[in-house]
Amino acid sequence: MSVLRIVRPVRLGLWGILGLLLLSTLVATGGGASVAPPSGSTPSSSAACAGSSIPTSYTGVVTVVGGPLNSSAAAGLNLTYNYSTDEKTVNRTTGTTISLACEALDGAANSGTNGTFALQLVFPSSHCTPTECITSSGSFGPLVVAPASGLPSGYDLRTVANGTSLSVTLVAELGGLTLNPGGTSRVLSTGDPVGWAVQAVNAVGEASPLSPNITWNLTGTGWTFVGPGAGSNVTLEALPGAGAGQLSVAASAWVGTNRFAVGPIVVTLVAVPTAFSGGDANRTYLDAGGAVSFTADGSGAAGYSYTALIGPGLGLAPVDWSCASSPSGEDTVSLACAGAVTYPSPGTADPTVQLTNTFSVGEGSLPSVTVSPPPAIDLSPGLPAGYSGSPISIRVSAIPGSGTTPYARACVAPGFGLPLCSTSPGPNWTFAPVYSTPGTYSALAWVIDREGTNASTSFAVAVVAPLSLSSIATSTPILADAPTSLSSQVTGGDVPLRFWWNASGTATPIATGVLDADGPVSMTWVPPLPGSVTLSFTVVDALGTLTSTSTLVTVGPAVASTVAEVVAPGAAPVTAGAPVAVVWQAEDLQGATVPAFSEAGDVEFTTSDGTGPTPVWVNASGVGALVEDAGGTFVIPTSAWNLGRLALTFTATHAAAYLVRLEGAGLLDRTVGGEVTVVADLAHLHLYDPTVLLAGTRANRTFWRISDEYGNPALGAAVDILFQSGGTSNESIVPVVSVGPGATGVWVNYTSRTEAGGSLEVTETNSAGTVLLGPIAIPPASTGAPLLSAPFVSLATLAPVGAVGVGFTAWAQRRKRAVETRDDGPPEEELRRLVEGRDRVIALVRDARAIDLAGLESGWGVAPAPPELPDWVASLVADGTLGARTGPDGVARFCLVVSADGPPLILLDPDALERSAAARREMTEDPGPDAGRPD
Repeated sequence: MSVLRIVRPVRLGLWGILGLLLLSTLVATGGGASVAPPSGSTPSSSAACAGSSIPTSYTGVVTVVGGPLNSSAAAGLNLTYNYSTDEKTVNRTTGTTISLACEALDGAANSGTNGTFALQLVFPSSHCTPTECITSSGSFGPLVVAPASGLPSGYDLRTVANGTSLSVTLVAELGGLTLNPGGTSRVLSTGDPVGWAVQAVNAVGEASPLSPNITWNLTGTGWTFVGPGAGSNVTLEALPGAGAGQLSVAASAWVGTNRFAVGPIVVTLVAVPTAFSGGDANRTYLDAGGAVSFTADGSGAAGYSYTALIGPGLGLAPVDWSCASSPSGEDTVSLACAGAVTYPSPGTADPTVQLTNTFSVGEGSLPSVTVSPPPAIDLSPGLPAGYSGSPISIRVSAIPGSGTTPYARACVAPGFGLPLCSTSPGPNWTFAPVYSTPGTYSALAWVIDREGTNASTSFAVAVVAPLSLSSIATSTPILADAPTSLSSQVTGGDVPLRFWWNASGTATPIATGVLDADGPVSMTWVPPLPGSVTLSFTVVDALGTLTSTSTLVTVGPAVASTVAEVVAPGAAPVTAGAPVAVVWQAEDLQGATVPAFSEAGDVEFTTSDGTGPTPVWVNASGVGALVEDAGGTFVIPTSAWNLGRLALTFTATHAAAYLVRLEGAGLLDRTVGGEVTVVADLAHLHLYDPTVLLAGTRANRTFWRISDEYGNPALGAAVDILFQSGGTSNESIVPVVSVGPGATGVWVNYTSRTEAGGSLEVTETNSAGTVLLGPIAIPPASTGAPLLSAPFVSLATLAPVGAVGVGFTAWAQRRKRAVETRDDGPPEEELRRLVEGRDRVIALVRDARAIDLAGLESGWGVAPAPPELPDWVASLVADGTLGARTGPDGVARFCLVVSADGPPLILLDPDALERSAAARREMTEDPGPDAGRPD
């Protein structure tokens, strides 16, 4: 089959010449006969002319038929044409190709009055010579047909080959419009900006070479151009609520004097919005984690693709679903959208939907969905327990707010046999399985809600034997305040087991406890009082079952088991003469007092220094002084006990360590927890038995024995010696020294280092400064007073007990004053008043031991005291009868030094002389420390 290849013509004159390339066909129309290649022919393998190949054996003609031309063109158009063909030369002997050339051919023709014409293209015939053959049947070259004169304004010559026909036409350059998209009507979605493009074409529908003036027109409510409504391209859009519209376009152009106008092309417009018409859900109640299938229906403009945008609610992200469209009218489609949403968490969802084709949106709401938490169950009790042979209640409950109600089923597999089930809607179900034997059973409970979701829990059921108690067993005898053993046996019950023991007459239990297993239970009970008592033992297990047993017992009176010291002397020593308290108490086995206890016996006091019985004074509370039965032993009557207590006080004057002991079988021979140490009373000292190593009125060395008021050695004490002379004073504290077993002493030394007189005074070192010796008057060196005679000095040196120095000096001074005033003394009444006043002062001082002037005035007994009282006190101090010392508080206090009856009595006996000589020898060998030794 041959093919015609058309070459674009070249227009002549203004437009040139149009070229036509004719590519041959297998049939020719010239003679109306079909021409086929002969059998056995072979096509040429090459061509010299441009164009398609023709079989080499082909002979004939090609007829070209043209027209008719456009009526506005000139009739009888003069045409010229040319074409070419292959001319092949072949050697006859060898059959080889000698040459292949393209031969140019031409011709002329005239069209008819209507512009039709016909051309017959004749190929040169084939011929041979003796040596070669020439064939002109190769490829057709280009066939060019052109008018001989110019074309009218605005027209083109068009040559069109159709098979073996050739059409040559005059075509108007503006012959019509093409609109893209085409069609006379268009359905649009509101909001969709749609563009139209218009193109000018010539009379045969090809692109026009002109640029005509294009006019657009848009009518209808709600329609608008997007951008300019002019040019070859426009865009328009239907606004929401738009109705019917119309779009038209026309074009016109001038070419020379010829005007061309085409159109209008009219398009009917229809605007269709997207609308939501309703939706549905396959379920509106479900469990969390379940899915809901939704459908959404609507309508929209035909020709669009639609989707549904779903807002599921409950905080879930939006999802897109595709929608199916089906025609519902000439311009609309029905929309059907579907999809599923999975809700992972509980709550109430209010889903929404938007149907859209990207440009128009139809909104609506889908059915609300209630999403419940997955089914969850609770067990009551959490660990079921009960007794074998009895129903055990197991309550299964759906936790409020969980699962989709109503529930379909609840079951309990008790751990034996078949499950127990209930189809009650719940949410509470009670099952009561009966277990025949004790043990721990593995059970399972489950529920199924309306959506078919299952929730289950496994648990253990504890089955125990029923709770029971044995009778109470007690030890005998039962005594008040004595421990008694109580016991009972617990069998069965659900642990833990709480128990308590009660005794009648007590407001609270006597014992409580918890058992982790059944078995024996015992306790020790101490009855507080004798009498009849009901004892009870009560047990309640974890299931709340309470069981009790009781018994009646008789409690005898309490018995004391010990006599304990409740008040005992401490480790600190006790001063001689001070009372010491010791208290014993009769106690039972529990340490409680036995008030009825009353036993007679003895209390014995012994010393640790082996000195034997010493004076001890003993008193019992409520009885008074006890009678001494033997040395250091005193009788305790039963009346000395008061409500089970024995309270004693004893006073010892001998410094030693004492051991106190109760004697008697009923008193259990009790001893205090430690020794009672009695020490000397160093606050009340006493000087006695002086030994004078150096006698003199202005220089003296005397060693005094010293003890407390009870004669105990005063080791550890010290005295204060104040020596005053010539306006100066010297005070020294001299310690007490030991002078052998049970004896102590102190040196009293002084030496006048000036010619003036002075005084010496010895006091205690306590705060009261009690005067022990003095003041002793020391005469000046040049005094004219008569000195003591040798006998007096000798007597003073050998004086036994008493303050010899003070007493002798005071007596001498009184004697001297008496001698000096005996000739012209005071009247008798004045002397009598002086003697009585001084005696009264001495009596008050003796009773008080140490007293100040205010104390004397208040103790005188007559208010006010005599005005001579200060003078009487001063005279007693001056003559040495009273000693005086100012204390730390600045108040002077007085104490008695010698008797007011005169000088001490001197006894010259051999024993006194021997003691004085022995003391002198001892002091000569070891005179003592420098402060108290002679110079």
